[in-house]
Amino acid sequence: MTPKKLTPGEITASVEKIRKRYEEYTSKYFKPSSLRRAFEERYLKALQAKVDVSSFLLAEISAIQELIAREEERIHQGPARPAEKEPSFADKVLEENRARISGYREVVFDPDAGEEVRRLVGALTDLVTERWQDLAHALKDTMYAMNSSEMLSLDSQLRSLASPGGDEAPHALTRLVAQLRKFPRSYAVIDREEKDYILAGAFFLHDLHDVLTRVVEVHTGLAAARRAVVEQCAQQVWTLISDFRLKDLKRKRRGERREA
Repeated sequence: MTPKKLTPGEITASVEKIRKRYEEYTSKYFKPSSLRRAFEERYLKALQAKVDVSSFLLAEISAIQELIAREEERIHQGPARPAEKEPSFADKVLEENRARISGYREVVFDPDAGEEVRRLVGALTDLVTERWQDLAHALKDTMYAMNSSEMLSLDSQLRSLASPGGDEAPHALTRLVAQLRKFPRSYAVIDREEKDYILAGAFFLHDLHDVLTRVVEVHTGLAAARRAVVEQCAQQVWTLISDFRLKDLKRKRRGERREA
């Protein structure tokens, strides 16, 4: 059924209602104020594109009410009572995994993106801002100088995976951001986009670690200070791989056999 067209007065009232709902959502449930700004941006774009404003506003009202209802349900359910049920093995593993990545900076480009993705973005962003320049200096005059084909490829991958400004979505997550802004959402698509990003990050980290390991093994005459930078970076990369449980997500090389 086609939704009823709203009158100008109803449109104004609906917009104000949505704004108040977002104010309630952000203040009562401690959500970022950027969510309301995102609505304002969507509304402005809808007006500019001359879409059906009635349908747009009805969808926005439904979306914010769903978000509020979800938070209310979470509050009413309350914390789990340990006396009733001991944490399962899976629960313990999940909690351990959260603890392992909790020390990494979180880039909250969208509060509804998965925590693992947000923290992996932070870890890769810190890698490019804190390590990359020193690594470039350490690798000069080696077969993996930054102008080598392999390092140029890794540099391109890292800059796609990392946040360009330090607090925004990386280029590699453009499609995920678009999906998170859609209502209704396709959670299957969102899950796939997040998994694709994690896989791309895993491939990059393994490839970089392989390069750094080869540099240490081959360039035995590397100056001590430069060698230390390479070794420290290799250790940092391996820690990332371990903390984010990426050890098995390694690119399969041509001719590589699986062990029985």
